[in-house]
Amino acid sequence: HSSCSQNLFLKDRYGASQLVIFVNNLQGVQSCFFNATYTISLENSFNTVGSGSSASLTTLLGNIELGNQIIPFDFSDDISGTVLQPDTVYDGTPLKLDVVIDLTVISNNQVSTFITAISPSGFVCSDIDTLNFVSGLAPPPNIPTRSPTSSPTASPAPTPDPEETACALRPGIVCQVLNGGGLLTCDNIVPPPNQECTSGVPISELDFIYRGGGCTNNVLNCVGGGANTDQVWITIESAAQNILWNQLTERDTFMSLRGIDNQMEVTISTVQNNRPGTELLRYDILTNCTATAGLTLKDRYGALELAEFTIRDGDIVVANAAYADVLITYDIELKDNTAIKAQITSARSTGGLVSNQITETFTPPAESIGRRTRYIFGTESYFIDLIDGGIDQEYAFELDVIANSASNVNLPCNANTAFGFSAN
Repeated sequence: HSSCSQNLFLKDRYGASQLVIFVNNLQGVQSCFFNATYTISLENSFNTVGSGSSASLTTLLGNIELGNQIIPFDFSDDISGTVLQPDTVYDGTPLKLDVVIDLTVISNNQVSTFITAISPSGFVCSDIDTLNFVSGLAPPPNIPTRSPTSSPTASPAPTPDPEETACALRPGIVCQVLNGGGLLTCDNIVPPPNQECTSGVPISELDFIYRGGGCTNNVLNCVGGGANTDQVWITIESAAQNILWNQLTERDTFMSLRGIDNQMEVTISTVQNNRPGTELLRYDILTNCTATAGLTLKDRYGALELAEFTIRDGDIVVANAAYADVLITYDIELKDNTAIKAQITSARSTGGLVSNQITETFTPPAESIGRRTRYIFGTESYFIDLIDGGIDQEYAFELDVIANSASNVNLPCNANTAFGFSAN
């Protein structure tokens, strides 16, 4: 009865088809669904006294609550390394989230975001924001069509029948290099072009690792017996009295320092009530990278090991890293433009060095995987020595997922993906 001589109701099924929208001259467009787009904007505002500092963005993540469904999102890769000057707004890659809201169901909708950034002095700042509203307070007017009307116009493709259509999954293996200031990626893990910083060109970043130890002959004005505990408080201050680092630090922690000038003072103390306690060690490091006062990768400077130096020569920025701190994340979501929920029954990864593959079996999620839902099975970390790691630096990863349609166990949607990189 497409002429509406008999009433048609939204969301009714007619064989393999489902009515989700109709258009006629009397009622206009009537639809069950609303396509919503959330846009996240970022601004580095002045503080309460009218001053401010630049901020290097590091993470941006959150979730969308759509009724009982929670959809996480992570824009960290899009914004990481972007520097916002005081009283400016972010104008990089658009930060948009698309969701479909069912207007025939009363539901609470909330978007929550969390962002972190680092100031030039090394301080970590963060903020949160939320948006909340209720949809579906009333169904679209005139849900049954009225007779007589003209023939409806063309409508979208019908919603697939979940009893007859298999789900479609997209497994993911996400590779991130956590150090290198965004200059190192999993497609570009190579030995450092330079192991010594002696050219005298400006340094844009130094990375040290807290290893523990005492005075060494390449530091100045060293006072103290040494720092060998797994947890200390480290304060690093430049010659211009900029605070480059000031926080509780665990052994083997990467410390990325920006705002480098020709010298810095390192003070290492015990930790008392999450604040610095008794001073253990204090010394100076020359950081002007000249032939007479250069820096060398993997050398110890007191209790710190130099892990990376990034230099800027004109418009060219070069990261010289002794190590690559690689994070592998295994995840799963539905393929784009699919809506059939999937129930994961098992998942297994095989990864690591090609010469030493390790297999891990993951616990499947209790809830089914729906639209725009990303589930993380687990992560793996690899600390790769780019100088003395040898020639065996080929890595390979594979993820196998066994699943079926959530509404019909006889409709499988198994999936597999693989990824690899070389670090030489």
